Amino acid sequence: MGAYTFNKNLIIYDGLEFVKLLGTGSRDGFSMIPDFASYIMISVWENDILRKKFTHDNKLFKEIINKSSKRVEIKIDPYNYIGSWNRINPFKNKSNYMGGKILVLTRARVKFNKLINFLINTSLAAKSIKSHEGADFYKGVGELPIIEQATISIWKSEQSMKDYAYSDKNHQKIINKARKNKWYSEELFVRSNIISLKKFK
Repeated sequence: MGAYTFNKNLIIYDGLEFVKLLGTGSRDGFSMIPDFASYIMISVWENDILRKKFTHDNKLFKEIINKSSKRVEIKIDPYNYIGSWNRINPFKNKSNYMGGKILVLTRARVKFNKLINFLINTSLAAKSIKSHEGADFYKGVGELPIIEQATISIWKSEQSMKDYAYSDKNHQKIINKARKNKWYSEELFVRSNIISLKKFK
């Protein structure tokens, strides 16, 4: 899939409103070394009928699936969001937290002159989230190594995510440093209900 991440025109499809093909970091995802075995596709659709049609009919998507050893498909219902991704927020949606597990997406464009400072401190994030019991899954992803960064995490509940975000000392240090030193030129934060999570082999 890595060969397609820089050419989104290959998957233009009726009803597809937003798409990102992302690479991932090795180990826990918070590494400068890519994980060439794992990739992420984030997409927003006009409706689920067109999404399903795409997964069944699109030749490129089927080619990627055929080369995959396994696939996880997560449908989400965003209910809290702030910021933008390439100057738009495709996750705007009227909903509320419905209880249960949530998926959190964070995304930021790191300023070039802040890269070293950013890299020195990101290891704290990996260690702090790894030790938190409320996190079921976490992975660092991105469009461009280091500069275009994002994380995807799944939490047992909204409260478990808040306990980490507002109480973990290492996480708070990173947030405060990011604000004080103005690391990012653009940011996005999204909380979503998980409608379904399916695993395919």
